[in-house]
Amino acid sequence: MKVLIVDDELFARRTLERILSDDAEIIEAQDCYDAYTMYEVFHPDVVITDIMMKSGIGGDWLIDKLLQLDEQAKIIVCSGRQKTDLLKYKLMGAKYCIQKPIKYQELWDCIDAVI
Repeated sequence: MKVLIVDDELFARRTLERILSDDAEIIEAQDCYDAYTMYEVFHPDVVITDIMMKSGIGGDWLIDKLLQLDEQAKIIVCSGRQKTDLLKYKLMGAKYCIQKPIKYQELWDCIDAVI
């Protein structure tokens, strides 16, 4: 299984990598533009993305663009935003929204559900 992790914070990417690396091939992007390109090249099974990024282009842009490219894209949002704010991203097409800090079992449950 290939997982694309998209987060501008290195610590967040490393945390997700530690959780997933035993069972998944990890591809990383620190911004949404790189993530879009990596999706086209590597065709990951799952995309895990943050929403707020320093580049100004956030996960909402990425969700929209990936679903235009591949309407079957499996996107999981991991964000520090409030749960009520996360509903917007589910309506945009994200399969699951997880609130940070990330809980190991919750993340795996979401991945298992989308695969």
